[in-house]
Amino acid sequence: MFDVCFLILGLICAVLCAYLILELNYFLRTCLCILVARFLKKKVHILDETAITGLCISTDIDYFLDHMNNARFLRELDFAKIDFFERTAFFRELKSHGASTFVSATTIRYRRWIKIFSKYKITTKIVYWDEQSVYLEHRFVTIRENFVNAIALCKMRLVEANADSVMADLMSKPPKNTSDPEKFKQQCKPDLPDELAKWIESNQISSNKLQEELKSSDPAKST
Repeated sequence: MFDVCFLILGLICAVLCAYLILELNYFLRTCLCILVARFLKKKVHILDETAITGLCISTDIDYFLDHMNNARFLRELDFAKIDFFERTAFFRELKSHGASTFVSATTIRYRRWIKIFSKYKITTKIVYWDEQSVYLEHRFVTIRENFVNAIALCKMRLVEANADSVMADLMSKPPKNTSDPEKFKQQCKPDLPDELAKWIESNQISSNKLQEELKSSDPAKST
């Protein structure tokens, strides 16, 4: 009897320690998202749009206690990216190139809050890429009203690989079990959207400004 009690107590302590040391909910949901996208969802072409659904619950709300807090929107984008990259085989293609990726910039525009207990979806698609980076557009859409509550742009910087090369390989690979593989091979690189062009320019201005500040604070950096 005492052994069982000590075992239960040990498990409870282990779970509590995991919550204290790690963002356990985040990591568990990440694992679930990977498994669902890899084994249960349909594979899609790299230029297709994907969607995941969510529900605004009590742990998502802000101090007004009635709608999703701003930071939660950005957190949810991680799961949308995981779903998209798994279903389009982007992760596997990066690995075959010996490359990796990370988020180097994100901007989000909030149009209307997502009320507590509202169901929503996050759509994800690639809108452009250059030699170094791939640019994603995410939309938060409340399902009941079919309204775009927020829209985000995300810059994924590739490491140890040329983005044009990676995307060219993905563009030439239609999804498995497709009935019309030639349709996907004929797709072209999207044109650079106006709002994205302005955002890229803004990021570059910010980068140049910080470089100048660095040189001013340390003259050795300017030589």
